[in-house]
Amino acid sequence: MTTFTQPAAGWIKPPLEGPAGELATTVIETVKHAAAHAPRSLQRTPGPSELGTPCTRRLAYRALDWDPKPNSDTDPWAATIGTSVHAWMADTFAAENTRAGRDRYLIEQRVHLPGGISGSADLYDRGTATVIDWKVTGLTRLKEYRRDGPGAQYHAQAHLYALGLQLAGEHPETVAIVFLPRGGRIDSLHVWAQPYDHTVAVAALKRYQAVQDFHHTVDPETHPDRWALLPTADAYCTYCPWFAPGSSDLSQGCPGHQPFKEK
Repeated sequence: MTTFTQPAAGWIKPPLEGPAGELATTVIETVKHAAAHAPRSLQRTPGPSELGTPCTRRLAYRALDWDPKPNSDTDPWAATIGTSVHAWMADTFAAENTRAGRDRYLIEQRVHLPGGISGSADLYDRGTATVIDWKVTGLTRLKEYRRDGPGAQYHAQAHLYALGLQLAGEHPETVAIVFLPRGGRIDSLHVWAQPYDHTVAVAALKRYQAVQDFHHTVDPETHPDRWALLPTADAYCTYCPWFAPGSSDLSQGCPGHQPFKEK
């Protein structure tokens, strides 16, 4: 019997020759197609998870659901794992509600915010008045979050969900992000939490409104050179759908954050 041993990490990408290569290509293409057509991928209006990005230009591109997306073929596997974990956690806490005989936890609760912003809060614990967001991450990043806490985007997202729940009649007091390890043990997770502050959410909404006003008054789609008026920030540019290394035409893509250097 012939056995196939998968090479170590870093092995040549498909297509490979023979049946193994055909299967590898089929799996990859199927996963990418499914990820690209998932409801969150097709969402036209930015959700709470996107409003806090430190890169204003990225938010402006996103506000228009702007095409072309030169970097749209990024690998979806980490996000796919995250989606799967979210679904499993939803089922787990639904079962916990059933076991307890009461709806202590609101699960994947839809929230609606001013400006047409909507999204789904991962978990709300009525017992402790805590808004909880799951983040699945690698062990290296987990150590960074444990040391430094979440960045501006995650921070704003947590408070935006809390505001949405407050507007729906709940009484959140705390926001929390639970960083779940993609590898290793569950007891290596990290929890970041702080008191709910509606002003954080309001600031994110006002910033988004300012971006929309920019589109209406400055009209970068008609005047592409005006995209340059929007500031950038170091926000994992290589994962941005509008990242185009070396681009000098911002109507075709952004070259990424270029730190200001004094002449």
